[in-house]
Amino acid sequence: MSIDPESCYRALTSRDGRFDGLFFVGVTTTGIYCRPICPARTPRKERCRFFRLAAEAEKDGFRACFRCRPELAPGQASVDAISRTARAALARIDAGALNEGGVPELARDLDLSERQLRRALRRELGVSPAELAQTRRLLVAKQLLAETSLPITEIAFASGFQSLRRFNAAFLERYRASPSSVRRGAVPAGDAVTLRLGFRAPLAWRELLRFLGTHAMPGAEEIVDGVYRRTVRIGDSRGWIAVGPPNGTLPIVVAPSLLRALVPLLARVRALLDLDAEPARIAAHLGADEVLRDRLENTRASASRAPSTASRRRCASSSASRSPCAARRR
Repeated sequence: MSIDPESCYRALTSRDGRFDGLFFVGVTTTGIYCRPICPARTPRKERCRFFRLAAEAEKDGFRACFRCRPELAPGQASVDAISRTARAALARIDAGALNEGGVPELARDLDLSERQLRRALRRELGVSPAELAQTRRLLVAKQLLAETSLPITEIAFASGFQSLRRFNAAFLERYRASPSSVRRGAVPAGDAVTLRLGFRAPLAWRELLRFLGTHAMPGAEEIVDGVYRRTVRIGDSRGWIAVGPPNGTLPIVVAPSLLRALVPLLARVRALLDLDAEPARIAAHLGADEVLRDRLENTRASASRAPSTASRRRCASSSASRSPCAARRR
């Protein structure tokens, strides 16, 4: 898929949130890449290079911005943007498929040869499977450094690295700084870990909770004060999560026992809540139907209103269920 610099620059100058996560901009004078909604001063057009993926920008030597934080950008939602093979591989890699296994195992799971997998990703996305996985690990680590007080060693393993030495070396090579040096200010310590998930506004949180509540599994899921809570099991890791309510981003509280499964957990939560959706595109399609148009307008109005102040009491740890966190609801 080609990328149009003219359209991207127009979206950049207007800071159009509809394009958040659909492309990134690298600024040649600073060596930094940003989201199109970055609050920094807009660079001149000749200083901009546009990328579909953060991995492409990092491959070309750009470092992630600390203001707009590319790790919070929602993912690419356009199903027609890349081939089915590349899309399936990208989803598996984002969920941590290469953190413990290798490219041959991923190719086998997708019923491909290793060569076919590498060629599909290189043709569609311009990067290798290893480069995609490395960028994903580093962005998760960058978010943990910014938003938690976890020790560096725990962050290394939670983000998918197999050793502290490899983590330090990769972080220094990619961001030209040590992990400890990028921590800004004191982050309150606590038993659980709180992170933020990005999405494209508006997010119809009340309607989403209503749907989840009617499909909740007793003893595993509940809705309390505008917060979705549930128990989780991923592999050998068991614990609980609490998500919401949204306030610009969507907070998620994760039990410490789930940190080793954090990368697949975050991917499954994003899929469960459809956080990579493009609301404007969906609304334009549904709005063409006379029956759905009024309902759509009511939902948009509800989602655009700021959520009422709700108690954000922390979810108490409970025994893990056997149901995966991101079980698909039909």
